[in-house]
Amino acid sequence: MGRPIGALWAGPAEEFRLPLAVLAACFLAGGLAGCLLSARTGEMGEAALTELLRAYVAQAALRPAEPAPLAVVLWETFRWPLLVLILGFTTLGLLFLPLVFAARGFLFSFAVTSFVRMLGGGGAWLALAVFGVTGCAAIPALFVLGVQGMGASRALASRFLGESRRSLPYGRSYWTRCAACAGVLLVCAGLESTAVPALVSGAAGLMPLP
Repeated sequence: MGRPIGALWAGPAEEFRLPLAVLAACFLAGGLAGCLLSARTGEMGEAALTELLRAYVAQAALRPAEPAPLAVVLWETFRWPLLVLILGFTTLGLLFLPLVFAARGFLFSFAVTSFVRMLGGGGAWLALAVFGVTGCAAIPALFVLGVQGMGASRALASRFLGESRRSLPYGRSYWTRCAACAGVLLVCAGLESTAVPALVSGAAGLMPLP
């Protein structure tokens, strides 16, 4: 059982370690920036955001929200991974993949931090219901695509500059990882349409508004 799984990551260890370190650092830096910006929201912006979240919680506590149309759910689930996948086929991935991960970390962190700041301790449970169920699977899938995509971008850039003649990494393992990530994301989309609205409604019904 271990060999097929290990074969998915066949190749020099540094081929994956450096992209993983770079993308993780950018994601964390974006997350830190999101926390700081949320903490520095002005009084007018904070009041408006608090009212918006309170209205959202009150509505969700009454009944689960209607699932978004399937096309919308699929777009929201696949837009970041699709962008990362496309960048992995260009030399531009070396520059833009770190920026994409920084932006993703920023938006994720800002949203979660805003829930906690505006709604108190209960906001953490609500954020977990809204973002955590799918995020626990979607973000690792994004990293898998990003790490292999950045490695592929490096190989493309090396061949373009004449520094290396090694073969490009778009082989069977590359596409197997893509297929595995697509399967995970489809599960996330299904949960977003079925389980998440009920979880959000349950969490909203249990939390007292500040």
